[in-house]
Amino acid sequence: MKKKLFLLTALFSWHVTANATNLLEVYQQALVSDPIYQQAIAQRLSTREGVPISIAQLLPNISVLAVPSVTRTGVSGTNFTPTVGSSANFLQPRNNTQRAYALTLTATQTVFNFAQFSTVAISVATAKSADATLNAALQSLMTRTASAYFAVLKDEDNLSYSEASKVAFGEQLDQIRQQYNVGLKTITDVYTAQASYDSAIAAYIGAQTQLANDRENLRVITGKYYPDLAALSEDFPLLTPQPANIETWVDIAKLQNWAIKSGQYGADAARQTIRQQFAGHLPTVSVQGTMDRLYTDNINGYNNFEIRNGPGTETDRAIALNINMPIFAGGGVVAETNQAVYNYQLAQQQLEQTVRNTINTARQSYLGIISGISQVKADKQVIKSTISSLNGLEASYRVGTETLVDVLNQRQKVFQAQTQYATDRYAFVNNIFALKQAAGTLSFDDLRAVNVWLIEKQHSKKSMYGYKKKIKKEKITSEV
Repeated sequence: MKKKLFLLTALFSWHVTANATNLLEVYQQALVSDPIYQQAIAQRLSTREGVPISIAQLLPNISVLAVPSVTRTGVSGTNFTPTVGSSANFLQPRNNTQRAYALTLTATQTVFNFAQFSTVAISVATAKSADATLNAALQSLMTRTASAYFAVLKDEDNLSYSEASKVAFGEQLDQIRQQYNVGLKTITDVYTAQASYDSAIAAYIGAQTQLANDRENLRVITGKYYPDLAALSEDFPLLTPQPANIETWVDIAKLQNWAIKSGQYGADAARQTIRQQFAGHLPTVSVQGTMDRLYTDNINGYNNFEIRNGPGTETDRAIALNINMPIFAGGGVVAETNQAVYNYQLAQQQLEQTVRNTINTARQSYLGIISGISQVKADKQVIKSTISSLNGLEASYRVGTETLVDVLNQRQKVFQAQTQYATDRYAFVNNIFALKQAAGTLSFDDLRAVNVWLIEKQHSKKSMYGYKKKIKKEKITSEV
């Protein structure tokens, strides 16, 4: 019976953990659901349409104008006086109807228009900037998804540590109350234990709230709620960035960062705008050809019959060279040119700010990875040391050589060491993504490599190193 029960429990546990969603699955959902990334895609498609729009201004422009008309003229009197016995009275026109159809074919070709030439250059630079911005948005999506994913994992770890701490403080309080009831402890000891337990409850509630908030933050990116995520293994590798030279990473970032490239293309577009506005001082030349054709058909009405004249056609052809030389525009061209110069200076400063921020991010991320390796290792040792110290203090407390305050303070240090460990290990992974994003080399392969570090969660009340408080009122122990 016990064997069957164990098998059912194992199958149930496998069913629960097998449904955990990993980082790649969350990212693939974010690709199609994240509004920020979808906006970048739409913006890029819209911006690229500016290139054919600007080129169209330089290509021949052909149009046809058709004007059909019907004109009817009535005659109420005549100055014609026929002779006696003449039959001309019967040929006197009473009305006239004219049907006409006019066609005008116009073809215009730009020969020289410096403003239009500059517009094409601006559109091309802007389209390249949009392409770079989309690539930057894709890498940003990777880092935002990973950051939100690991924020949930960190909150889950902290909640687990907080729960273990709450249980431990609760057991300590129960023990102190029992000892107080038999006269072994004072009311001060009860109040001290109660205060520590209340603080643990408050920390637990705060951890629950933070977890709920970060789950919602992940939902904002993916549009989906994930109740169970694959956890980060305790044995994930602490890798040193390659190449192991901070200046090399900075140089790569200057050359390949997509935000910098977008800013460079944006500055080039601003520079072309100066030329476009200055073109207001230059002449424009175009060739225009027209062909007019008029079809007419007259119908003359008489007293008892109509006489229809045959349709007539008139055709006119013309070719003109249009030269437009601006003389004075009220100073508007000068002002617009100056404005374009200032906008170019603004774009240059924005680019410089982007470069500096990128260099700063690359340096901080690199240093964060290097220090994170040592920090994570140190955190593990701190947890072991604080738990061992707690065991020793509890033993001394039972024999009366240590105070209750010392035990409670040490238990709080264990909790703090565990939460610090969770913070540092996820910060290490996030710094890897941040460094590669700054360098412009972050790709799906990096997500896939980190995803290998994820494992199915072990649904247990144990925290790191199997530390949990055994529910025994007669004594309190901690195990490693």
